[in-house]
Amino acid sequence: MSRAPRVPEESAGLSTSTPLHVSVRWPSRDVAVLAVGGELDLATAGRLEAAFRRLVARRPRVVVVDLSGVAFLGSSGLAAITAALTSGVVLRIVAPGSLARIFALTALDKVLDLYGTVDEALAAG
Repeated sequence: MSRAPRVPEESAGLSTSTPLHVSVRWPSRDVAVLAVGGELDLATAGRLEAAFRRLVARRPRVVVVDLSGVAFLGSSGLAAITAALTSGVVLRIVAPGSLARIFALTALDKVLDLYGTVDEALAAG
């Protein structure tokens, strides 16, 4: 009786080593830019949420979330971004190109303030 060759299992793409890079800069005393790069998905959304909580604890008036460095945006990433609406800060999202399309397809462009560039988001007041 011959056995079928063993096929290695594939991960469902949920690696804990999924790259996500988050950095903060302060263009003014009460405005922070949270730059996000890499993949924003189930494996990394919690890291974004934690970084956002730490940032909000410093009491900025406005937070610009710059997603221009995001290569992949999954539903968990969208949930993390929309959860930030309850933080009490003015939230502006930079979502250029195909990222803007994701927000439009999910109708989140109706509840979030979206901009094409960080400069546009900062100039909004």
